[in-house]
Amino acid sequence: MIEQTSGKTALVTGGTSGVGKAVAQELAQRGAQLIIVGRDARQGAQAEREIRDSSGNREVEFLRADLSLVREAQRVADAAASRYPAIHYLVESAGIVRGRPVLTAEGFESNFATNYLSRFALTVRLLPALQAAGRPGKSARIVLIAHPGFNGRIHYDDVNLTNNFGMIRAFKQFHFANDVFATELMRRLAVPGDRPSVTISCLHPGPTKTTGIDKEMPLWMKLMVRLVVHPLISHNPDVPASAALKLLLSDEYEGDSAALFSAFKKFQRVAPPRNLQDPEQGKRLWAASEGWVRSALGRAVETYPAFLR
Repeated sequence: MIEQTSGKTALVTGGTSGVGKAVAQELAQRGAQLIIVGRDARQGAQAEREIRDSSGNREVEFLRADLSLVREAQRVADAAASRYPAIHYLVESAGIVRGRPVLTAEGFESNFATNYLSRFALTVRLLPALQAAGRPGKSARIVLIAHPGFNGRIHYDDVNLTNNFGMIRAFKQFHFANDVFATELMRRLAVPGDRPSVTISCLHPGPTKTTGIDKEMPLWMKLMVRLVVHPLISHNPDVPASAALKLLLSDEYEGDSAALFSAFKKFQRVAPPRNLQDPEQGKRLWAASEGWVRSALGRAVETYPAFLR
C-alpha cells in the first residue's frame, strides 16, 4: 500500500528539475510539507511555483544551496531541522557528472563532493530530525539517487584522484561510496530484535531524459548520451520517480534498509557488489568522511549523535 503524506515533511535535493522534481511533485500532490533544494535561484523559484500550482499544496519551500560544499549541506540541514524538527522523507537527487577534475572551495574533487561527501554531511546532520519522525514499523526513509552495484574503490590516499583522474574512476568511486555509506548507516542504526526507525536505500534511476546531468560530461560521453542513449533507451523522470516513491511510501519496504535498487527497464533489486560485504570498509569510510567534513568546515564536528560512533 502507498500511503498519503499529509502532515509529514520531506526534503528533496535536486528537487528543481529531473528526477528530484518529479519525486517532489508527487510528494506535494500527496500532501507533504516539502522543501526542495537546488543551486539555481530562478529555476528554484519557478519549480516552487509550479509544484504549488499543480498540486494545490502551499506547503512547498525552495532553499537555494550549492551542494558541492559541505558547509552548504550543513546549512540546509540546520534550516530544515529548525523549521521541521521531524522529517519523514529525505531524497538526495542532486548530482553532477563532470568530465574534468575541479576542486571545490573546500578542496575536494567536485564529483565526489557533490555526489557523496555532501550527502554524508546532510544525512548525518538530519538524523535527529529523521529519528524524531520515525519509529519501528513506521520508519523515516532516506533514498539516495545513485548507481548502486559497482565493484568500485575508494581512493583514500588520493580521494581527489589528483594523480590519476578519469571520469569512469571518479564515477565508480562516488557511487560505491554511496553504497558503503548506506550499508554502514544501516549497521549503526540497527536495533537488536526490532525494526529500525530510519531506513536508507540506493536507487539507480536508469538513463533519464531532461535531467541536465549531461551538461558537464566529457564530450564523447555527452554525444553518446544525447545521440544514442536518450533516443533508444532513456525514459522520462516519472519512471524513476515512481520507483523512489515505492521505496519512500510502500509498506512492502518497511524496515528494508541498505537495499540497492534499479529503475532501468524494470524496478528491481540490485545484487550488492562483493567488496561491499566487508564491515571494515564501512567503518573506514565513515571515519574518513568525518575527517573530510572536519577539513571542509575547518572545525570539529560536534553534532553527530554519540550512538553513531
